[in-house]
Amino acid sequence: MSFYNKKAAIITDQLAGGIGGAESITFAAADLMKYADIFTTVCDYSILPENIKKRGVKTSFIQHLPYAQKLYKAYLPLMPTAIEYLNLQEYDVIFSSHHCVAKGIIPRPDAVHLCYCHSPARYMWDMFWTYADLNNSYGYKRLISFLICNYLRMWDVSSSNRVDRYIANSSYTAARIKKFYNRKSEILYPPVDTEKFTYQESEDFYLMASRLVGYKRFDLAIQAFNESGKKLIIIGDGSDYKKLKAMAGPNVYMLGKVSSEALVNYMNRCKGFIFPGKEDFGIVMAEAQAAGKPVIAYKGGGALDIVRNDETGVLFEEQSLKSLNNAVNRAEYINWDHNLISGYAEQFDRKKFIRRLDNLLKNAQQAEEINYPDILAGQKVH
Repeated sequence: MSFYNKKAAIITDQLAGGIGGAESITFAAADLMKYADIFTTVCDYSILPENIKKRGVKTSFIQHLPYAQKLYKAYLPLMPTAIEYLNLQEYDVIFSSHHCVAKGIIPRPDAVHLCYCHSPARYMWDMFWTYADLNNSYGYKRLISFLICNYLRMWDVSSSNRVDRYIANSSYTAARIKKFYNRKSEILYPPVDTEKFTYQESEDFYLMASRLVGYKRFDLAIQAFNESGKKLIIIGDGSDYKKLKAMAGPNVYMLGKVSSEALVNYMNRCKGFIFPGKEDFGIVMAEAQAAGKPVIAYKGGGALDIVRNDETGVLFEEQSLKSLNNAVNRAEYINWDHNLISGYAEQFDRKKFIRRLDNLLKNAQQAEEINYPDILAGQKVH
């Protein structure tokens, strides 16, 4: 039986809370696997593209719990049970887009399960303490959170064996999959619509764009630009908006949520893109490079795959005001080749992603695991 005659399913953690990297992978897989059924724990249909709405999404029992579409994170302890309770026994091929519980689906013994892993869940593994600090979780609250995460970690490792093949979104994520699941993976960068971006003459402002949450370190960028006096435009909304707005000096402009067209326009015209956090990949950095703009990023996580130091951007060593401001100053003295920068971003193009994912799905039934790329040799992972 050929691949396209097999019964296929796509499973993702949630389709709620906005559209981000995990959702873009799910939608790209849905475009490729046009006849696959789509499953998730909880779905906010208002955020879905029309083609996905028409196909329909099958949800877990969490969908019917109070305020689930907005407060789904509160149901985290129930997520493993919810994902396992979804019945996928009729499916021959399962593709999971995973950063929380999606890979924990229970497949048929002879089914093939290919997992695109955005990250082993940061909040339950190495970044538990970072998230606890950012959420002001101390004392008994921190202890209760840790006990819940202890249960989730055991389930996370156990369910990792239900996957036949792992795909990682970056070298950093591949290393974390190896560390926490002891599994090999192949790296496939997330899809970027590079054609949306066109280099325009740089104007005198730097840009940041993302959800305004603590670990992305908008606070560090605001403090650094308050100190330097350079103009910074911040696009995005999130739980830290009011706090960051109060921190921002007169040279820091917080625009909140804008249209995708406006974001592209700012990206095309900015002097450079600022990325002081540590992400598993960081699609927005690749988008900035597609616009021919240098990225000034912390030297860790996905930035190590995206930014070539002093060629497509500047990597700084420490998440500190001095280190970030020094990197911005250095970037201003470099004569950037904008064609080189945008050309480098072509490796992240959505069409290339689709072709590679198609190939991986068609060959998913090979018994042997994908060879783990030796790209981390000699590379320090932060």
